[in-house]
Amino acid sequence: MPTNPPHDSNVDDRLINFEMHIAHLQRVVDQLNEVVTEQAKRQDRMQNTINQLQNKIKEMKVEKETSSDPLDEKPPHY
Repeated sequence: MPTNPPHDSNVDDRLINFEMHIAHLQRVVDQLNEVVTEQAKRQDRMQNTINQLQNKIKEMKVEKETSSDPLDEKPPHY
C-alpha cells in the first residue's frame, strides 16, 4: 500500500497563489483582447473613411480639370 507524502501547507498556499495569479492574468488578457478587437474595428472604419475621402478628392480633381473656369466663359448675351 503506497504511503502519502506528508502534507505541506506551504505547497497548498503556493498553489493557491499561483491559481489566483493565473486567474488575474487571464482576466487581463481577456480585457486586452477586447481593447485590441475594438481598436482593429476602429482602424477599419477609419481606413474606410480615408478611402472614401481619397476617392472624393480624386473626383473633385477630375471635375476641376474637365470644367472650365467660369471667369473665362463669355456671358450668355455676348
